[in-house]
Amino acid sequence: MFKRLLFLLPVLFLTLAGRSPLMGQEIEDLVSRYTSENGQGYLQPLADAFGSNLNSGLFHSARIPRFGLNIELSLETATALITDEQKTFTATTDGLFEPVQSAEVPTIFGDADPYEVQGTGGTVYTFPGGFAVDRLPIAVPQIAVGSFMGTQGVLRYINLDLGENFGTLKLLGYGFRHSLSQYLPLLPVDLAATFFRQRFELGDIVQASATYYGIMASKRSGMLELYAAYGLGSSDLDISYEYEGAEGPEQISFNLQSESASRLTLGLALTLSRLNVHADFSMGSSNVAGLGVGLTL
Repeated sequence: MFKRLLFLLPVLFLTLAGRSPLMGQEIEDLVSRYTSENGQGYLQPLADAFGSNLNSGLFHSARIPRFGLNIELSLETATALITDEQKTFTATTDGLFEPVQSAEVPTIFGDADPYEVQGTGGTVYTFPGGFAVDRLPIAVPQIAVGSFMGTQGVLRYINLDLGENFGTLKLLGYGFRHSLSQYLPLLPVDLAATFFRQRFELGDIVQASATYYGIMASKRSGMLELYAAYGLGSSDLDISYEYEGAEGPEQISFNLQSESASRLTLGLALTLSRLNVHADFSMGSSNVAGLGVGLTL
């Protein structure tokens, strides 16, 4: 049971991406590879793509009134586009296999076929394949409430029971946007600063966090508003559990970090009465296409 839990996060999001999580292989046959030194290289692209997704869809306008009650409910979707570089990594044979060899093998997003290297005496070492994924999508509900002295609060929240095998999925994100335009009255565009922090949990063994801060600008003309942002985003993913092995309990854990990386976002928003539809593209460690729809109350 606990071996299967190690894969719940990849399985959940790869399933959302429209791929079979098993791909003709048993999870138990693969886990031992992921708990070795090769595990970080295999799963690191997931941490990068997942963190980039979480740090997307946080804004679509730098227009923030100085005072007044304004509430927007929205659904934000983000799809990380998986590059060829994220589909392979350099892994090294381990255990008693000889001679020790390094090879370019699939990551979790890579080719579904396993990669084999030949050893002495006709032995074969098999590196597991990936899930042949080109994109990783998520969808998150969000509420933005303002304004007080040009500051708007933003909240994201998910709490879903995914059943016995997956456990409870929780996501809590919070942050703020603050108008900088109020201090620069002659500026031809709206300007705002933003900070956002998120925490993600799946069951009892998976924890992830993401942080974003940056500056955005927007310019509105009629129903259309162009917006752009530059910021830094990072994420951290911990997987830890106690496995009852043949020789007793064994603590297995991963820590996968996506270091602070710059992100450039360009987008366009369309406002029709109280309805807002917005789309953007973020370039960074993982490129992300975003699409959202919001309703102002």
